[in-house]
Amino acid sequence: MSISDHSNLHGLVAFRLAGARFALPVEAVAEVVPIAELGHPPELPAVVEGLLNLAGEAVPVLRLDRLLGLAEGRYGLDASILVLKGQPRTALLVEHVDAVLAAADLVVLPVAADRSFNGCVAAQLEAGGGILHLLVPERLLLEEERLRLATFTQRTRERLLERWGDGA
Repeated sequence: MSISDHSNLHGLVAFRLAGARFALPVEAVAEVVPIAELGHPPELPAVVEGLLNLAGEAVPVLRLDRLLGLAEGRYGLDASILVLKGQPRTALLVEHVDAVLAAADLVVLPVAADRSFNGCVAAQLEAGGGILHLLVPERLLLEEERLRLATFTQRTRERLLERWGDGA
């Protein structure tokens, strides 16, 4: 996703995490799931809160607070899981989804790529008197992290199939 040309930004999913406000492009989010019970298989990486069973697919739920080096989030009954589009499927645990905002209603303040890890914060957005940090989902993980997560998810899937069959 190119944030330098903001004309391709149609809407944003705004959410709270560790005392700050963030947003993801609405085009990057497949669905918002209420907080759910997650599976905790052995060898769970520290940035993975657990695995979400999404229609029979094991989707790793990442702790965005840990990925961004923020204070530990507080996840209550209003916490949500943002399932991202793309393959392999991943999801982000957030404290609370505030709204879906029209991009036209926001003032975009660019952020230099070296101001965040791997350039994952593309811009700051003025919205309703506050600031939102616009995240680029593709930049939240390094390529090696993405490969290790995919390997972990595949091993977990294989273990489930080995023990429980394919359910057919």
